[in-house]
Amino acid sequence: MDRTDVRPLTTAAADRLDRLFRLYSSRVLAYAATRAKRPADADDIAGLAWVKAATTVNRLQGPDDAALPWLMCITFRAAATYYAPKRASEQPQDWTDVPASWDLPTAPPADADELAFAVLTPRQATVWRLKAQGLSDRRIALRLGRSEKAIWKRKHAGARRLRSSYGAVA
Repeated sequence: MDRTDVRPLTTAAADRLDRLFRLYSSRVLAYAATRAKRPADADDIAGLAWVKAATTVNRLQGPDDAALPWLMCITFRAAATYYAPKRASEQPQDWTDVPASWDLPTAPPADADELAFAVLTPRQATVWRLKAQGLSDRRIALRLGRSEKAIWKRKHAGARRLRSSYGAVA
């Protein structure tokens, strides 16, 4: 949350938030428990939801007894935010076996398998080399700092290129 978005609560907004908390705190916590992967996370998710509710209570229209869907939506998004991947600097850095680089050596290939990799783009070849080591798409994405979908696309585009190159050779 950006500090420029935080505005002090007016007295009326603080009173309304207090009323909402008294009405719905147990239901928000119960819903957070259904969205949590671990029971201990439910309190944190509910807390995030109430912080977000405090920052947006000024925009809530309608009576307090109709605010439950709004709070459930906020709780749902708080759970998604709570479990969202963290910054790359916070990801585990145990990738010592192969450098995570898109740059590949430009030496001429030595055998047929290397000739096959020569038809791939450097990014496709990197993905396939990591895949050959047994890494999942998710692990490759973490290692290369890309999304799983980008890795999936590179993998499948590379497979198409490999199939077409073997079809031309055979």
